[in-house]
Amino acid sequence: MRGSIEATSVLAGRYRVDALIGRGAVAEVWSGHDLTRDWPVAVKLFAPQMADPAMRARFVSEARIAARVVHTNVVSVFDVGEHDGRPFLVMELLSGRSLAAEIAERGPLPPEKVRHLVGQAAAGLDAAHRADVVHRDIKPANLHLTADGLLKVVDFGIARLAGEEMSRLTAAGTVVGTAAYLSPEQILGHGGDAGADLYALGCVCYELLCGRPPFVGVPTELIHQHLNQPPMPPRSLRPDIPADLEALVLAMLAKEPAARPASAAQVRHALLSIGSRRAPGGTAVLEVPGPDTWSGHDSPRRWSASRLYLASAAFAALVGVLVLTILTDSARQGAAPPPSALATSPVTAASSSLGMSPSTAPTSTRPSSTTRPAASKALAWLAALDRALAAHQRQGGIAPDVARELRTRIAEAREKLNEGKIGEARSRVMDLRKRLTKARREGRLADGPLVTFLARSGMPLPPIDQQPDHGHPGKGRYKGHKGHK
Repeated sequence: MRGSIEATSVLAGRYRVDALIGRGAVAEVWSGHDLTRDWPVAVKLFAPQMADPAMRARFVSEARIAARVVHTNVVSVFDVGEHDGRPFLVMELLSGRSLAAEIAERGPLPPEKVRHLVGQAAAGLDAAHRADVVHRDIKPANLHLTADGLLKVVDFGIARLAGEEMSRLTAAGTVVGTAAYLSPEQILGHGGDAGADLYALGCVCYELLCGRPPFVGVPTELIHQHLNQPPMPPRSLRPDIPADLEALVLAMLAKEPAARPASAAQVRHALLSIGSRRAPGGTAVLEVPGPDTWSGHDSPRRWSASRLYLASAAFAALVGVLVLTILTDSARQGAAPPPSALATSPVTAASSSLGMSPSTAPTSTRPSSTTRPAASKALAWLAALDRALAAHQRQGGIAPDVARELRTRIAEAREKLNEGKIGEARSRVMDLRKRLTKARREGRLADGPLVTFLARSGMPLPPIDQQPDHGHPGKGRYKGHKGHK
């Protein structure tokens, strides 16, 4: 049969194929040997339908572009050719297995290992993006873990062509797998650039931590979720995940490219900093994009590469000021301190030095291209608020029913923000603060992480000693749920 091969076949008079090691919808991979250089190689031979002249020309062009990426964390492409009209690709032969196989066998991985693996993937993507090569199909099956622990990004440049052909052939199983990692802009037909790769890598990181992608379902459900639904915070599924790591994953999964980290290099540096850098007070330091990357006016490749190192508490506070900008109308409704008070607070001083002004609050309930990235930051603030609540609960500083009601308000505000209903989201946040003020007055909310977080976010609650005494001894101390009807 024309174009068929078997063990010991020699392609292009140079590459001997030895054993079939994998077969997919559009290609098969063989272990082989380069007879000229006398070293082992992998040969990826594409199916006959890829031999269409136009498709073949595009394949060769993409393969040559992919070969420009030379990096430890990217599989090396050595050559491209044809055998009886069938395109083939010659690559380095890898030991080990894909991350898809790793997850299938082991389930969720330890956060420290996830940081290490995703950091390597980000390093490989950074090298590719600097060479103007975008993957467009990052997923666990395209991230290969070698026997010595080195991660390699595979199928650069080729994945898009293969994906198009698989979609045309309606290979449903493969398309469903890919759809779990598609960015919103790819779904909308806007193409995929570096930001799409970062979104997909965020999906992979989420899956490595939680054992499943951020969104699951049939293709139509996945599309809706990628476009409209915020992911469930990873720590709600696995509390041992570091808060800084969760914040980074959620930033990578922002619906708007402008709200994601500015580059793969920034993702890698943030991963390296989590758990390893400490502020003077012992607080973990997280590398986050500066506010010039939040504007939403430039594509990821044109954003500034400047970085800002902040203690995680200060980062939460900074985002808190931003969320107030979004969720507070021009009258302020009395919920936030007056401008003069904000101007003297450390949080506002920091935000002011970064060019953030509280005078930019939008009044429309319809999200515009510039407010939607900010709304993504508001979603991140709500996730941080939820984490502060969890920490407060662990200390026994809040009545259980108050905590439940607060979580309901957070969920409602998150839903309204995602729907673009800024006014309704604002209302939920203001209701939340009123409920917490009432809980303080009743002695059912002690000082602790939640109160501190809100204060640093520009939403301070009245001190305990300024509230009427309702028979709860101990300044600032919640005595437990017992006795509260």
